[in-house]
Amino acid sequence: MFVNPVKKNNAVFIRTLFLLVFLFVLIALVALYLVQSGNIVLYKMVLNIILIGASFISCFVFMNLIIVIKLLKDKNISSLSRRWLGFSLKYIYMNMIQLTRLLKLDKNKIRGAFSELNNRLIVSSHIHVKPEEILILLPHCLQKSSCPHKITNNINNCKRCGLCDIDQLITLKEKYHTNLFVATGGTLARKIIKEIKPKAIIAVACERDLSSGIMDVKRLPVIGILNERPEGPCVNTRVNLKDVEKTIEYFIGKEE
Repeated sequence: MFVNPVKKNNAVFIRTLFLLVFLFVLIALVALYLVQSGNIVLYKMVLNIILIGASFISCFVFMNLIIVIKLLKDKNISSLSRRWLGFSLKYIYMNMIQLTRLLKLDKNKIRGAFSELNNRLIVSSHIHVKPEEILILLPHCLQKSSCPHKITNNINNCKRCGLCDIDQLITLKEKYHTNLFVATGGTLARKIIKEIKPKAIIAVACERDLSSGIMDVKRLPVIGILNERPEGPCVNTRVNLKDVEKTIEYFIGKEE
Protein backbone atom coordinates (compact mmCIF):
# COMPACT_ATOMS: atom_id res chain seq x y z
CA MET A 1 0.00 0.00 0.00
CA PHE A 2 1.01 3.61 -0.50
CA VAL A 3 1.78 4.50 3.17
CA ASN A 4 3.86 7.48 2.13
CA PRO A 5 5.82 9.02 5.05
CA VAL A 6 9.39 7.77 5.49
CA LYS A 7 9.55 4.44 7.33
CA LYS A 8 12.77 5.24 9.21
CA ASN A 9 10.72 7.72 11.25
CA ASN A 10 8.83 4.78 12.77
CA ALA A 11 11.79 3.84 15.00
CA VAL A 12 11.98 7.40 16.32
CA PHE A 13 8.24 7.37 16.99
CA ILE A 14 8.46 4.07 18.91
CA ARG A 15 11.48 5.23 20.94
CA THR A 16 9.70 8.46 21.85
CA LEU A 17 6.61 6.50 22.92
CA PHE A 18 8.83 4.29 25.12
CA LEU A 19 10.39 7.43 26.57
CA LEU A 20 6.93 8.81 27.33
CA VAL A 21 5.99 5.58 29.16
CA PHE A 22 9.29 5.67 31.08
CA LEU A 23 8.73 9.31 32.09
CA PHE A 24 5.30 8.66 33.60
CA VAL A 25 6.48 5.44 35.28
CA LEU A 26 9.34 7.43 36.82
CA ILE A 27 6.91 10.09 38.07
CA ALA A 28 4.73 7.33 39.58
CA LEU A 29 7.74 5.70 41.30
CA VAL A 30 8.93 9.01 42.76
CA ALA A 31 5.42 9.75 44.03
CA LEU A 32 5.20 6.23 45.53
CA TYR A 33 8.54 6.69 47.29
CA LEU A 34 7.46 10.04 48.75
CA VAL A 35 4.10 8.64 49.89
CA GLN A 36 5.84 5.79 51.74
CA SER A 37 8.54 8.03 53.21
CA GLY A 38 8.08 9.05 56.79
CA ASN A 39 9.84 12.38 56.28
CA ILE A 40 7.74 13.92 53.54
CA VAL A 41 6.51 17.48 53.84
CA LEU A 42 4.06 17.47 50.94
CA TYR A 43 0.50 16.45 51.61
CA LYS A 44 0.02 12.72 50.99
CA MET A 45 -3.32 13.12 49.25
CA VAL A 46 -1.69 15.24 46.54
CA LEU A 47 1.06 12.65 46.11
CA ASN A 48 -1.48 9.86 45.88
CA ILE A 49 -3.31 11.77 43.14
CA ILE A 50 -0.02 12.18 41.26
CA LEU A 51 0.77 8.49 41.76
CA ILE A 52 -2.63 7.33 40.47
CA GLY A 53 -2.57 9.79 37.56
CA ALA A 54 0.95 8.88 36.45
CA SER A 55 0.20 5.16 36.76
CA PHE A 56 -2.98 5.51 34.70
CA ILE A 57 -1.25 7.53 31.98
CA SER A 58 1.65 5.03 31.87
CA CYS A 59 -0.78 2.16 31.27
CA PHE A 60 -2.72 4.25 28.74
CA VAL A 61 0.41 5.06 26.70
CA PHE A 62 1.76 1.51 27.01
CA MET A 63 -1.47 0.02 25.62
CA ASN A 64 -1.19 2.35 22.63
CA LEU A 65 2.46 1.44 22.22
CA ILE A 66 1.56 -2.24 21.79
CA ILE A 67 -1.13 -1.43 19.21
CA VAL A 68 1.21 0.95 17.34
CA ILE A 69 3.93 -1.71 17.08
CA LYS A 70 1.42 -4.26 15.71
CA LEU A 71 0.05 -1.76 13.20
CA LEU A 72 3.50 -0.70 11.97
CA LYS A 73 4.42 -4.36 11.51
CA ASP A 74 1.45 -4.73 9.14
CA LYS A 75 -0.39 -7.00 11.53
CA ASN A 76 -4.17 -7.02 11.69
CA ILE A 77 -5.67 -5.26 14.67
CA SER A 78 -9.20 -5.61 15.95
CA SER A 79 -11.89 -3.00 15.36
CA LEU A 80 -11.80 -2.24 19.09
CA SER A 81 -8.05 -1.57 18.88
CA ARG A 82 -8.59 0.69 15.86
CA ARG A 83 -11.24 2.72 17.68
CA TRP A 84 -9.06 2.93 20.79
CA LEU A 85 -6.01 4.09 18.83
CA GLY A 86 -8.06 6.49 16.72
CA PHE A 87 -9.41 8.08 19.91
CA SER A 88 -6.16 8.25 21.86
CA LEU A 89 -3.46 8.78 19.22
CA LYS A 90 -3.98 12.52 18.85
CA TYR A 91 -3.69 13.09 22.61
CA ILE A 92 -0.51 11.04 22.79
CA TYR A 93 0.92 12.78 19.72
CA MET A 94 0.62 16.20 21.36
CA ASN A 95 2.57 14.96 24.39
CA MET A 96 5.22 13.45 22.12
CA ILE A 97 5.66 16.78 20.32
CA GLN A 98 6.09 18.54 23.67
CA LEU A 99 8.66 15.92 24.69
CA THR A 100 10.63 16.30 21.44
CA ARG A 101 10.58 20.07 21.90
CA LEU A 102 11.90 19.67 25.45
CA LEU A 103 14.66 17.28 24.34
CA LYS A 104 15.39 19.31 21.17
CA LEU A 105 14.71 16.36 18.87
CA ASP A 106 13.59 16.52 15.24
CA LYS A 107 9.83 17.07 15.37
CA ASN A 108 9.42 16.28 11.66
CA LYS A 109 10.36 12.65 12.28
CA ILE A 110 7.55 12.35 14.82
CA ARG A 111 5.18 14.21 12.52
CA GLY A 112 6.04 11.95 9.56
CA ALA A 113 5.60 8.78 11.62
CA PHE A 114 2.30 10.09 13.01
CA SER A 115 1.04 10.66 9.45
CA GLU A 116 2.11 7.16 8.41
CA LEU A 117 0.45 5.63 11.45
CA ASN A 118 -2.74 7.55 10.68
CA ASN A 119 -2.61 6.26 7.08
CA ARG A 120 -2.24 2.66 8.25
CA LEU A 121 -5.13 3.15 10.67
CA ILE A 122 -7.38 4.44 7.88
CA VAL A 123 -6.35 1.65 5.49
CA SER A 124 -6.99 -1.02 8.12
CA SER A 125 -10.52 0.38 8.58
CA HIS A 126 -11.48 -0.45 4.95
CA ILE A 127 -13.33 2.81 4.34
CA HIS A 128 -14.93 3.11 0.89
CA VAL A 129 -16.77 6.10 -0.55
CA LYS A 130 -17.96 7.37 -3.93
CA PRO A 131 -15.40 9.28 -6.06
CA GLU A 132 -17.39 12.52 -5.82
CA GLU A 133 -17.23 12.23 -2.02
CA ILE A 134 -13.42 12.44 -2.05
CA LEU A 135 -11.66 15.76 -1.54
CA ILE A 136 -8.02 16.10 -2.63
CA LEU A 137 -6.37 19.04 -0.87
CA LEU A 138 -3.12 20.38 -2.32
CA PRO A 139 -0.59 22.94 -1.05
CA HIS A 140 -0.03 26.00 -3.23
CA CYS A 141 3.72 25.24 -3.37
CA LEU A 142 2.97 22.44 -5.88
CA GLN A 143 2.34 25.13 -8.47
CA LYS A 144 5.40 26.41 -10.36
CA SER A 145 6.54 29.52 -8.49
CA SER A 146 6.93 31.47 -11.76
CA CYS A 147 3.40 30.64 -12.93
CA PRO A 148 1.23 33.80 -13.27
CA HIS A 149 -2.09 31.94 -13.14
CA LYS A 150 -3.78 31.88 -9.72
CA ILE A 151 -5.31 28.47 -9.02
CA THR A 152 -6.17 28.86 -5.34
CA ASN A 153 -9.77 29.93 -5.97
CA ASN A 154 -10.22 27.86 -9.13
CA ILE A 155 -8.04 24.88 -10.06
CA ASN A 156 -9.31 25.17 -13.64
CA ASN A 157 -7.29 28.37 -14.07
CA CYS A 158 -4.34 26.04 -14.65
CA LYS A 159 -3.22 26.25 -18.32
CA ARG A 160 -2.06 22.60 -18.29
CA CYS A 161 1.50 23.42 -19.44
CA GLY A 162 2.90 20.39 -17.57
CA LEU A 163 5.70 22.28 -15.80
CA CYS A 164 4.35 21.21 -12.40
CA ASP A 165 2.25 18.32 -11.06
CA ILE A 166 -1.01 20.31 -11.06
CA ASP A 167 -1.66 19.28 -14.67
CA GLN A 168 -1.48 15.54 -13.88
CA LEU A 169 -3.50 15.99 -10.69
CA ILE A 170 -6.29 17.62 -12.70
CA THR A 171 -6.08 14.63 -15.05
CA LEU A 172 -6.66 12.33 -12.06
CA LYS A 173 -9.56 14.52 -10.94
CA GLU A 174 -11.14 14.22 -14.39
CA LYS A 175 -10.49 10.49 -14.59
CA TYR A 176 -12.08 9.64 -11.23
CA HIS A 177 -14.45 12.64 -10.83
CA THR A 178 -13.12 13.64 -7.42
CA ASN A 179 -12.95 17.12 -5.89
CA LEU A 180 -9.60 18.91 -6.18
CA PHE A 181 -8.64 22.15 -4.45
CA VAL A 182 -5.51 24.12 -3.58
CA ALA A 183 -5.41 25.53 -0.05
CA THR A 184 -2.98 28.20 1.13
CA GLY A 185 -3.46 27.34 4.79
CA GLY A 186 -5.59 25.73 7.47
CA THR A 187 -8.30 28.41 7.43
CA LEU A 188 -8.97 28.00 3.72
CA ALA A 189 -8.76 24.19 4.01
CA ARG A 190 -11.43 24.21 6.72
CA LYS A 191 -13.62 26.47 4.58
CA ILE A 192 -13.30 24.10 1.60
CA ILE A 193 -14.13 21.07 3.75
CA LYS A 194 -17.18 22.84 5.16
CA GLU A 195 -18.43 23.72 1.68
CA ILE A 196 -17.68 20.41 -0.07
CA LYS A 197 -18.70 18.16 2.84
CA PRO A 198 -16.51 15.22 1.71
CA LYS A 199 -16.59 11.77 3.28
CA ALA A 200 -12.85 11.20 2.75
CA ILE A 201 -9.83 13.47 2.28
CA ILE A 202 -6.51 12.99 0.53
CA ALA A 203 -4.10 15.65 1.75
CA VAL A 204 -0.75 16.48 0.17
CA ALA A 205 1.59 18.54 2.34
CA CYS A 206 4.81 18.63 4.35
CA GLU A 207 5.15 16.83 7.71
CA ARG A 208 4.05 19.82 9.78
CA ASP A 209 0.98 20.68 7.70
CA LEU A 210 -0.05 17.03 7.30
CA SER A 211 0.05 16.30 11.02
CA SER A 212 -1.72 19.55 11.96
CA GLY A 213 -4.35 18.92 9.28
CA ILE A 214 -5.00 15.38 10.51
CA MET A 215 -5.30 16.74 14.05
CA ASP A 216 -7.64 19.49 12.89
CA VAL A 217 -10.09 17.33 10.94
CA LYS A 218 -12.47 15.38 13.13
CA ARG A 219 -14.65 12.41 12.19
CA LEU A 220 -13.34 12.34 8.62
CA PRO A 221 -10.81 9.81 7.28
CA VAL A 222 -7.71 11.64 6.08
CA ILE A 223 -4.86 9.96 4.24
CA GLY A 224 -1.75 12.13 4.05
CA ILE A 225 0.84 12.06 1.28
CA LEU A 226 4.14 13.85 1.87
CA ASN A 227 5.21 16.22 -0.85
CA GLU A 228 8.68 16.02 -2.37
CA ARG A 229 10.95 19.06 -2.01
CA PRO A 230 13.74 18.95 -4.62
CA GLU A 231 14.25 22.73 -4.31
CA GLY A 232 13.62 22.97 -0.57
CA PRO A 233 10.43 23.61 1.43
CA CYS A 234 7.51 25.66 0.14
CA VAL A 235 8.76 26.16 -3.42
CA ASN A 236 8.22 24.06 -6.56
CA THR A 237 7.38 20.93 -4.59
CA ARG A 238 6.25 17.68 -6.22
CA VAL A 239 4.06 14.73 -5.28
CA ASN A 240 4.16 11.05 -6.17
CA LEU A 241 1.20 10.82 -8.55
CA LYS A 242 1.05 7.04 -8.23
CA ASP A 243 0.50 7.41 -4.49
CA VAL A 244 -2.35 9.84 -5.11
CA GLU A 245 -4.00 7.51 -7.63
CA LYS A 246 -3.59 4.45 -5.41
CA THR A 247 -5.18 6.36 -2.54
CA ILE A 248 -8.15 7.31 -4.73
CA GLU A 249 -8.50 3.68 -5.79
CA TYR A 250 -8.36 2.53 -2.18
CA PHE A 251 -11.14 4.91 -1.14
CA ILE A 252 -13.41 3.91 -4.04
CA GLY A 253 -12.77 0.20 -3.41
CA LYS A 254 -10.59 -0.60 -6.44
CA GLU A 255 -7.51 -1.45 -4.37
CA GLU A 256 -7.28 -3.33 -1.08
